[in-house]
Amino acid sequence: MTNKLCLGTAKIGMPDYGYSDGNTLKDPTNFILRSLDLGIRSIDTSPRYGNSEELIGKALKLCSKKPLINTKIDNLTPNLSKTPELMLNSINDSIHKLGASIDICYLHQNEIDIISDKYVHKGIELLKNSNLIKEVGTSVYSKEELMYTLDCGIFDWVQIPVNILDTSFYHVVDKYDSQIKVSARSIFLQGIILNDQWVRTGIKEHNELLNTLNMVRGLCSNFGITIQQLSIAYLTSLDRIDQIIVGTISNNKLRDNISSTKIQLDELLTFAIDDISSTSKPWTNPRNWQR
Repeated sequence: MTNKLCLGTAKIGMPDYGYSDGNTLKDPTNFILRSLDLGIRSIDTSPRYGNSEELIGKALKLCSKKPLINTKIDNLTPNLSKTPELMLNSINDSIHKLGASIDICYLHQNEIDIISDKYVHKGIELLKNSNLIKEVGTSVYSKEELMYTLDCGIFDWVQIPVNILDTSFYHVVDKYDSQIKVSARSIFLQGIILNDQWVRTGIKEHNELLNTLNMVRGLCSNFGITIQQLSIAYLTSLDRIDQIIVGTISNNKLRDNISSTKIQLDELLTFAIDDISSTSKPWTNPRNWQR
């Protein structure tokens, strides 16, 4: 379903982010507008993503219908009484750059001592009561952060890493009795799934990763599908995923991603990816990479 796809803008605001295929984005405003014309209904951004919020703001001035906007709050400190004020300032700054209201605010790259902090919770209450955000979520990197997010009853969304190599976070959510909505990030593992040319120097356990990728490529060859198509189609088939963040600056890849949401995977291929991806793998967490 196209409406599950969300345009990720890390590479729009930071051209050197992740794996680069040499493409450059000459007209970010037109690219964002084109993505909306093709059926994208939500955009994911962050103050950390360079000037992405400003670029999105320029595009929004030219579009007739506002998409759903995700942004984030970073760099919080635990047990700090002025945290609600800092959160308020961050969101107001994002609203100013975007020229639009915020639908979902994520606590981004904030560990368990942050997302469980009483002053952070007061900040969330302040933002919602001020009608500056509609919903709030966490972007998690550990199972401890995930379990707290599911248990505490404060958050509307959780953003988790999910891809054809590792669905372990997804299976935790899928088995949990929670109405929390799920956003999938790292679906191409910062581009490595599509092109692994720098894996040998970037990731300590590169041999295991490359072996797994080669196994998946073999499956793609057998079933007549590209690894990009498989990545999107497989995540689209997962019922508990409400949003899939696709980060690209290529019009062709964007169209391919959208068309891939309509692919119905062979049951045997789905079972094979289930088997490969169901266990947690340390090399799918960018925090463990050696750059």
